[in-house]
Amino acid sequence: MANSNSTTSPPPFISSQRAPTDTAAALHVPPDAIVDTIIEENESDDDAVADSRTTNHPLAQSRSSSIDDGRRKTKESRPSHRMVRNFSLILPDTGERVRRQFTLDQFDTVTDGQSSGCQAMVDIDEGELNGDADSSENSALINGEQQHRNRKSFSRFIAKLAKISDRTGNYLLSITLFRWIYVHLFFEQFSRPLKCALTYYIASFAVFSSTISSHLGSGDGKHLTATVTVYFHPSRTLGSMIEATMFAEIGLFYGVFLSFCAMHTAALFKSFDLLPLGHAIVLVVFGAGGLGSIALMKRKMDKQTFNTACSLASTQFVRILVREGAVQQGVVAFGKMWQVTMIVHLGILISATVCFLVFPTSAITKLKRGLNTLMDTYSHMLSIIARSFFAGTDVTKTEIEELFKSARSLVVSLDGSLQESKYEHYMRGTETEFFIQARLVKSIQSLMQHVGGLRSSLVMEWSLTNLDHRQTRSSCGEIFDVFVYYLGPPMKSLTYTVKSIMEALPFDDATNELQLNAHFVDSLNAALDLFSTARSKALREIYSQDVFTAQTDRESIAIHLEKVAATCGQFSHGLEDLAREIGEIIATLKEYEVYIAEGRPKSWNWILFWRANPANRLKVAEVEEEVTVPPKLAHLFSEGNVEKYVDKEGHVPWSLRLWRSLRLFRRNDVRFGIKVGLGSLLFLIPAYMSQTKDIFRHYRGEWGLVAFVLMMNISIGGTTNTILYRLSGTFIGCYSAWLVWFFFGVNRAILSFTGFCIAFICFCIILGWKKNSSFGRFVLLAFNLTALYSYSLSQNDIDDDGRNEDEGGANPIVSEIAFHRLVSVSSGIIVAIFVTMYIWPNSARQNLKRKLSILWIRMGLIWKCDPLNSLTHIGEAPRSFTTLQDEQKLQKSLLKMQELVGAASNEFRLKGPFPTKNYEFIMKTTQEILDAFHNVNAMIIKDLNASEREAEIIKYTVEERTELSNRIFLLFYLLASGIRLSLPIPDHLPNTVHARDRMIVKINEYRMKSVSQNAGADDDFVLFYSFILATMAINDGLLRIISAFQDIYGAIEEETLSI
Repeated sequence: MANSNSTTSPPPFISSQRAPTDTAAALHVPPDAIVDTIIEENESDDDAVADSRTTNHPLAQSRSSSIDDGRRKTKESRPSHRMVRNFSLILPDTGERVRRQFTLDQFDTVTDGQSSGCQAMVDIDEGELNGDADSSENSALINGEQQHRNRKSFSRFIAKLAKISDRTGNYLLSITLFRWIYVHLFFEQFSRPLKCALTYYIASFAVFSSTISSHLGSGDGKHLTATVTVYFHPSRTLGSMIEATMFAEIGLFYGVFLSFCAMHTAALFKSFDLLPLGHAIVLVVFGAGGLGSIALMKRKMDKQTFNTACSLASTQFVRILVREGAVQQGVVAFGKMWQVTMIVHLGILISATVCFLVFPTSAITKLKRGLNTLMDTYSHMLSIIARSFFAGTDVTKTEIEELFKSARSLVVSLDGSLQESKYEHYMRGTETEFFIQARLVKSIQSLMQHVGGLRSSLVMEWSLTNLDHRQTRSSCGEIFDVFVYYLGPPMKSLTYTVKSIMEALPFDDATNELQLNAHFVDSLNAALDLFSTARSKALREIYSQDVFTAQTDRESIAIHLEKVAATCGQFSHGLEDLAREIGEIIATLKEYEVYIAEGRPKSWNWILFWRANPANRLKVAEVEEEVTVPPKLAHLFSEGNVEKYVDKEGHVPWSLRLWRSLRLFRRNDVRFGIKVGLGSLLFLIPAYMSQTKDIFRHYRGEWGLVAFVLMMNISIGGTTNTILYRLSGTFIGCYSAWLVWFFFGVNRAILSFTGFCIAFICFCIILGWKKNSSFGRFVLLAFNLTALYSYSLSQNDIDDDGRNEDEGGANPIVSEIAFHRLVSVSSGIIVAIFVTMYIWPNSARQNLKRKLSILWIRMGLIWKCDPLNSLTHIGEAPRSFTTLQDEQKLQKSLLKMQELVGAASNEFRLKGPFPTKNYEFIMKTTQEILDAFHNVNAMIIKDLNASEREAEIIKYTVEERTELSNRIFLLFYLLASGIRLSLPIPDHLPNTVHARDRMIVKINEYRMKSVSQNAGADDDFVLFYSFILATMAINDGLLRIISAFQDIYGAIEEETLSI
């Protein structure tokens, strides 16, 4: 390597054998620069050892080989030479400032003796260690180079020991027996179905144990204890169980309230000899209204624990309303109501006890592990993106897509873990710790948008510098090499520091305790200062190049220059924003550290909710923010769209006021509750009619009603999705119980053991097959309703009302019982299909189209109003800014639409299967466009006050931006209209390229004028870099969506255009 004082040759892309283009020939590199070519490592040497947090990550293990193939393939196909000089970097663990050559390698690591496992290959240049490099760059902030050499020698010894240990472990795992034991017996998920099966086994003794059964009174409904454990299973965290228990108590109270009111209403009308009228009121008000309100709240809350409570409340209420007969007779039977309530509570108690005592899982621990995993995933993503950006290579699609998919899944799961951990903190009295963790989760989740912005810059860089079929570089590629030569070292240095800190935060993997190095704050600040200084110096060097100041072919070069400047500027500032967000996370962790040092002071202020700290309530509200209706956007279409129906006197017609007042009944969740209520009413009428109530009772219609209520979904696809699995599960469960009874008879030992085995298998399906978990649930419910109910009959544990004689009484006819259960559940499924498809049908396909079209319209309106217009100059009145601030809400809306894609694929249509892949591609591309929105948003919200030069540029480019924004809005509008009408997009679309290039030229003209006057800083152009890059990304994304759109709606039937 050359000495820092030696003269170096020009960059390789100028001196290479291929003929340079005119642009490349004009590039010049200062002779005092130290030149090094990026060298991608093919393999880690024997001194490298993967950090445990990286190698244990499943994504790291599964993609290491594919990444090497991708690098090799990229090297062969791309003849460019990217230059990165040595540069000072900050070691975050010590705060040490050193000058080194290093590569950002995702999976191969070298650890210092005191390092926390930084996932970056750090190769120390021996010449620098011997003092050949500039001494000012080698000066350590804390320790010297000799200490670093000692640490490196020690780390090599530790690395070799770790490597031997890893190889021994891998060898043991290669043995089939050890692998089977590791996967099947020590697998973490094994404990979950085991806990559930154990709970079901214990609950079944409410039927099999005469002692427990006698305490529950006489009756054939004690199998309801085991039924409760199927829904209220213990495979939860402790916080989730606390929450579920709280919701279950609320649900049971509501069920008891409905039962009490129904009994008293029937008894009241019987006293006036108007029992039929009383029955009618009970069915409409309490039957339809009660079950419909439960369904409405179930949809409104949309929480798994609340859904369980709704299932328990429905089961309890239906049992009283139909099965026990008190309402039909018009009497108040508190004994039966109390018995059913006690049976349900027993199942809840058993499940909660097993959850807390057998393999307990803490939501706080789960949250901490989730945060660690997400930070590791961010680190991997940053490593891949930065390495690809500096080397000018494309990102392997499957690699980066899987990482982003994993990160999004983790971001969503953290919300649930945080909510569950709240209840554990509240019980422990550490509510202050919860509020700190809530802020920490929000900060770490926000990193996703920053990393997405960096990815957008990488994609744009690749599209600008991609090779053509002749393997020659474009002008953009040549200019980009100059930017990377000067800006690459400081960006790469900051990436190393940020990435190393991300890997160490926030909690220790082994103990789950807070892990915060005291040097991180100073190291990060030093790295940011170093980066900021180096960037300003590098930009001055770049714009002093002859190619940027030459007047020949000014316009064509200007377009290339500003595109590259926008990409590099956006990436560098996005990296700086990411680093500053890491600083916010460290600040929160320091507050957390102080709280721990104080001994985690206890408080239960949440009990006094009316005196709770309003600041804490605000923080929780921010974490649990819901998607809300945006402010009025009608005026953004054109003038005069607001209050069009107001008459000359300024009054709104009464018909319009009535229509607006009925808006509540146009909401899908309200319609869903009404549909469930109407379906329940249809099902309940036969149970109260003298002509049909015997048939209803004979086939145990109450379980059909329960199946109907539980099966109903807000969309057609969501309801029809599980028909086959529910029917087949009911058949398998009923007749497996019959087979066990046929071979073993009334043998409670065999029945209980068989129930345990079937429960284990079913809970493996319920917990492991999320898409069709209802299959395992219905198998177990049908087995429970058949086997345990039959055992109760065999023990003569029934009421003296003769209701069980039709199924054999004390000598149960199990085959007939199984058949009755199958018929009852099947009838509930049939009614659910009828109600879903013919009473206010809510098609997931139509709902998806409507929501997508509205989302695109809102995105188009955001861009039409020109985000840069929200900036104000000093002295101007602040302008309303209600556009890009809704971007996070749009992200949540898009996330909810993912569920509709799955439901739409289950809706039958004669035209053929739903184009799921096309819609998944459209959703993914829309997410990328929202990432581009975030890039601009992140720049604007930093400071809504424009600097003097920014205000001048905004005024200088107003015409070009207005035209560009209107054309982008037209593209959004065409897409929204096409998807609502199911029509293809026209061939000739609004062209944004020329409008964008005109804006780029105007910005370049202003830049050149500023450079000649030596006025201002390049930071004033950063916002416009983001705007240009966003318009390029939005336009490319819209064109990809249009291409997928044509595949869906490209063929037009004859009747489509008929009038």
